[in-house]
Order: sequence, then C-alpha cells, then structure tokens
Amino acid sequence: MKSNTHVSPRFVLALATFLLPACMSAPQIQPGSTPPTPSAQAVSAPPAQSGASALSYGTVTSVVVKGKTTQMDLIQMFGGPNISTVDSEGVETWVYERSVSQTDVANRSQNWQAAANLGVSFGHVQGGASAGGGQSGSASSTASSFRSLTVIVKFNADKTVKDYSVRSSQF
Repeated sequence: MKSNTHVSPRFVLALATFLLPACMSAPQIQPGSTPPTPSAQAVSAPPAQSGASALSYGTVTSVVVKGKTTQMDLIQMFGGPNISTVDSEGVETWVYERSVSQTDVANRSQNWQAAANLGVSFGHVQGGASAGGGQSGSASSTASSFRSLTVIVKFNADKTVKDYSVRSSQF
C-alpha cells in the first residue's frame, strides 16, 4: 500500500526554522546559586626573606622587646629591612614597609530562554502551536582596598632594639 502524503519543501523549511532554535539552551543557573565571581589581586613584590610574612602590627607589638630583641631576631622573624640607615649620632635605624592593594570585581548575569513547541510531526499535523522568547541582564561592581604597614626600629650600640614604632593604614 502506497501513501499519497506529500510534504511541501516550504513546510519542512518553516518547521526546521522553529524547531532548531529550540534545541539550543541558555546557561543553567540553579535557584539559590550565584555565578562564580572573578577577582583580580595586585600584591607588592614579596620580600626576599621567608619570615617576612610574619610582619604584622600584632606580631611586632607582641614580640619585639626593647633592650632584648636583636637585629638577628628581627631578620629571622621578618626578613631584612627595606631601608637601613645610620644617623649622625651613630644610631642605626631599620624601616620595614609592606603594602597590599586588592581589587575585587563581581559580575552577575541572569539568562532565560523559552523553547518553541509546534506539535507537528511529519505526515500529519497535531493541533496547537506555541513559541517563546528570551531575556538576559547583567550587573557588575568593583571594590578596591589598600593596606600598608610601616615599622621603624632604632638600635642600641649592642644591636638590641632601642625603640620602635608601628603604623598600620587601611583605606
């Protein structure tokens, strides 16, 4: 038994035009989840000594003892100073400076797309047709901060700490 059903090329083209976009989908965002946030961070060059990461306001004020802590103790704890000078009275002074600059960039985007459903199969038409559209949006924000720590240490003639000062800034 031979079928006399003929499908017009225009009908096939129209059908493909509506069905192919329905095969594509937008990125899925789960409810309650947030897209990953990229962040860029710029940090000053690390000090040559490995102990330099211990340099903080709290560490300096709790560990450095006037008349007891030596230059070698400071080098072992914090690494070498950024600046070392001797004034006209012979007092040696060391300066440690550390700074960190950070920039965070947050991006949020939301996309949705509705699929097309024609309810058509080859050979005959099932009733009904629907089509959909899509929407997208995005927003971004940037936050920057800068932290700085300066430690100034003056030494006695016997290479122990005579006096020190610590200044921490953040903005």
